[in-house]
Amino acid sequence: MEGKSCASTKRGTAAPGRLDAPGKYLDPYLAKLIIPDHCWGTERVPLRYLLLIFMVLASLPAVTAASEDASSFAVSPLFDLRVRQEILDGVYYFAPDPDRNWVRFRARAGAKATTGNHEFKILLTNEHRRFINPDQAVFDWNELILDQAYWAWSIAPETKLTIGRHNIIWDRGFLMLEGHPLDGSRSIYQNAIRLQTPMAGGDLDLAVIHNPKRDPIVLAGDNDLPLTDADETAVAVRLTGSAAKVSLIWKSEVDPDHNLPDLQVFTLGGRTDRKTGDTGELMVELAVQYQRESNSSAEDSDGFAMALQTHFADDLGAAWRGKAGFFFYSGDGNGMRAFRTPWGRWPKWSELYIYTLIGESTPGRVNVAAWENIAAPHVTVTRPLGDLFKFRFSAYYLLAPQTDWAARGAMTQTGLKFDILPGLDGHLLWEMLAPGGFHDGRGGLDPMTSTVHFLRWQLAYALP
Repeated sequence: MEGKSCASTKRGTAAPGRLDAPGKYLDPYLAKLIIPDHCWGTERVPLRYLLLIFMVLASLPAVTAASEDASSFAVSPLFDLRVRQEILDGVYYFAPDPDRNWVRFRARAGAKATTGNHEFKILLTNEHRRFINPDQAVFDWNELILDQAYWAWSIAPETKLTIGRHNIIWDRGFLMLEGHPLDGSRSIYQNAIRLQTPMAGGDLDLAVIHNPKRDPIVLAGDNDLPLTDADETAVAVRLTGSAAKVSLIWKSEVDPDHNLPDLQVFTLGGRTDRKTGDTGELMVELAVQYQRESNSSAEDSDGFAMALQTHFADDLGAAWRGKAGFFFYSGDGNGMRAFRTPWGRWPKWSELYIYTLIGESTPGRVNVAAWENIAAPHVTVTRPLGDLFKFRFSAYYLLAPQTDWAARGAMTQTGLKFDILPGLDGHLLWEMLAPGGFHDGRGGLDPMTSTVHFLRWQLAYALP
């Protein structure tokens, strides 16, 4: 079944007319992210991919019969549903209408099969968004995607080989978590071959990754939705020892639409976690990058960048726990380049500010969740409230290191998480930003003249 789109653009061309950033013409990919009534129509469902999924599922009994212990074969259904409403008051300060109010629905369903030392998983996902403000001219179901599809083989104790589409997370996602930041919050997968095994001196985690700019196996919906800035090919290695974790990532980015120069990035990272006393924790993580652009007209087509995060946490008494920390991502200037986190573009530090960063987008690149040229000292306190609730309050003082450490603003976050029933949980979140001098209109950016807010409620259910 085919349908007609209400607004079409060709790949690699500018979207018609002036888009949200005043005085700028943004590409169609940003249009799909920030214009609610840009509908995409319905593509023909690629039945060949559905057939491939069914063939894989149908092959499982044969795999079971061939295994040493066919009685170990088990299939578990997978399903979860997440509903969240997000209200953004003034966050889109660069747009004619700075406010947003939408409800997101994400549904995932699939199955996991295990037999002997083998595991197979298939998970389908749809996340769509219903706009309340601005008014949504045409409702769009977005896409039905193959979120995860992999085979994992436990070759030996503590040694596992995983092939296919699956999630890879290192610690809390400073360098490795989000495989494709431009598709909203629906999934984080990598297309990868991953080997995890112990070795002399520590545990090895090796992944070979290829993430195309657009998903070649969308099951239904808009096949032109960009997931990343470019086609990505990478090799990521991490060695975990008793004292530290050391990682090395080579990543190549080639834009098939030729809007961006080809980019190669080498990232060397190190992390250490230490216990202090009975309840204290100290963490330090540092990453240094070498970046090189090709087919670029810029004089500074190569250079170094760096990022850092650290915190100390300890119990404060009366069930309170406190944490104080600092993070830093370099920007362009003073002999440095903007840090390009390999797969760390997600709301690690803030839900509100990932949208504020869109105002700093450059031609061909949407800066949503692009943590670069930003630093902040921060403090957090948490406390459980009975068995069902957990309270959190955080405060940040955001800065722009390049070139003069201008104040981006003071930000607070107040949250409450709660568990209702087995498999059913939710949270409330309120973030507030009082803008600083960085947002006064410098560098051709639009000024942010008043305090902005982000509010969210969420309920999520998953099969126990």
